[in-house]
Amino acid sequence: MTQQPLDLLQLWMKTVITERGGLPEKLESAAQQHGLIIEDVVAEKRGLSSRKRLSIYTSGYVARLVDCMRADFPLLRRFVGDSVFDAFAKAYIVTEPPHSPSLFDLGARFPHFLEETKPQNDEALLDLPAEIARFERARTEVMRARGTENDLPATNLSSFEIFGRDLKVQVTNCLRLLELKFSLVDFFQKTDQDETAQPDARLSLVAIGRADYCVHVKEIEPWQFAFLKACASPVSAHAAGRSAAQQSGNEPSFVLSHLMVWLPIALQFGFLQLKTPS
Repeated sequence: MTQQPLDLLQLWMKTVITERGGLPEKLESAAQQHGLIIEDVVAEKRGLSSRKRLSIYTSGYVARLVDCMRADFPLLRRFVGDSVFDAFAKAYIVTEPPHSPSLFDLGARFPHFLEETKPQNDEALLDLPAEIARFERARTEVMRARGTENDLPATNLSSFEIFGRDLKVQVTNCLRLLELKFSLVDFFQKTDQDETAQPDARLSLVAIGRADYCVHVKEIEPWQFAFLKACASPVSAHAAGRSAAQQSGNEPSFVLSHLMVWLPIALQFGFLQLKTPS
């Protein structure tokens, strides 16, 4: 083993750890990129060869990341089983090595990876792992995002007052809206209570928000989904309601009358926030 500059060693080690393929492919890529072979970097020690020592280290790195994935996607892990989940996670880590110092970013593209790598046939259940991963990732993002804890209080305002005042509404920073192929809200709740459940294959519109540091996961109606999408920027509730009616195919009177009841609930769950007049 020869003395090497620290920055070169760091680059070599990063390549060996994060490059795709097995250890031989990783070492070949590192040699091509940095001009170093394993004997230049890793010494034999305690009866272990350079390759064996490096293999233990690189395997441990992947194992630690798999543990993080298990923590971020417990519902998917429970549904497919430990061995299948670990195979998914390892393939994902090898295919898309981490590029961020934050472990929160590790699983960001996992739902997309599962969607892209699923077998291509018409079996609906093959969509389920990616859909569960999307659901869990969105819930994790809501837990980390800013909630409504410091927003303008709305608990004492009725829908009549909100419609009557010069107030506007806007979706919160933490809101996540999902169009899912399965009924995952009931599935999540039953599985979380250790009940045996199987999600139905049907369109499910889901809103996930946070208020008072509590995450709220609700399946909502098409007009409610359209209303929340119409509130991407500050808008009067009346205008957003009329837009939601048009987008969902309902009569404006239907949406506006139901909105009178649902609007305080949407505020309570952290889906919406009030915006004061400028």
